Amino acid sequence: MKFNRWPLLAALVISTSSGFSWGQNLLPGPPPDPNLREVSMVRQDFSDCSNGNVSPGVVGGTAWVVRGSDGVTRVKLGITAKPNTTYHFFLKCIRILGDITTQDEGEGIATFDFRTNEVGNVYAFDMYPEGAPAGNKYQSVQVKF
Repeated sequence: MKFNRWPLLAALVISTSSGFSWGQNLLPGPPPDPNLREVSMVRQDFSDCSNGNVSPGVVGGTAWVVRGSDGVTRVKLGITAKPNTTYHFFLKCIRILGDITTQDEGEGIATFDFRTNEVGNVYAFDMYPEGAPAGNKYQSVQVKF
């Protein structure tokens, strides 16, 4: 019996030109977590309480925000800013959440918590060192739930 390879070759050409890959997973991934947000910390000296005019520009870090079912919102903050500097991190126009201190290459990581009912569905963060010198202030992009 003779093997006809043309149907196999045609199937291969069609599948490769359609974007299909033989090792491709056709099942959808898990849905995004509705209680997780990732926002950039942008170097910007001033904004309103909800950071309505902040858009990604000179990004100095990232805040990962998770609303817990226990009524507590947790924030993990990673920054690259001025080396060996302590920044005060604020729930914008509400209260200070704590401090984050950078190491000798300017990197810093910290976690913060606050009661979810302290904010609405749109809020923001800001951070700056003692004395709030111009050019060293960071504003978050809006957190929207």
